[in-house]
Amino acid sequence: MERYSDEDLAIFGERIKADYKEAKNELQILQDQVKELSETMSQNFGADMGEDSGSVSAMELLNEQVLRKRDHITALQNAMLRIQNKVYGSCAVTGKLIDKERLAAVPTTTKSLEGMRMQASGELDITAADVARRAAERREGPNKIVSRVKIPPPPPKKPSKPKRKKPGRKPRRPVEEEDDII
Repeated sequence: MERYSDEDLAIFGERIKADYKEAKNELQILQDQVKELSETMSQNFGADMGEDSGSVSAMELLNEQVLRKRDHITALQNAMLRIQNKVYGSCAVTGKLIDKERLAAVPTTTKSLEGMRMQASGELDITAADVARRAAERREGPNKIVSRVKIPPPPPKKPSKPKRKKPGRKPRRPVEEEDDII
């Protein structure tokens, strides 16, 4: 698999760190706006219906922006992990290097333009062998992010004893009555 040099990865890392700091600051500003708006809404809610609906719409918009910003921050963190694992800049579809211009424009991307076209057109015909090979590469390759965690075996089952019948009266059998009506 092709990869960028350590110097290139360092440059990409600096850019991503700067974007990360900026995104965290923007997220804090948005969260402060949400807090301020919710306090304002709780004080005057119900006084004017038009104002209330505008405030609710503004709150929904701010919450949507907060969610998008959190997703962007997560994508930046994942990009930093790819840099640490030295797989940043490799297309997840084709395995080729993503153009530096594309990485400069969208530093969180994982696909080259060729890979995106292939995926969008349905050109990719992934077989079970390809899936198994990729899974093995993820587990043992250089982009391994999570260490293997051993799951303890389940506790041994106790042998089940046959249930004993309780001593006592036998259940009554229903008595069949003859019909007197003919």
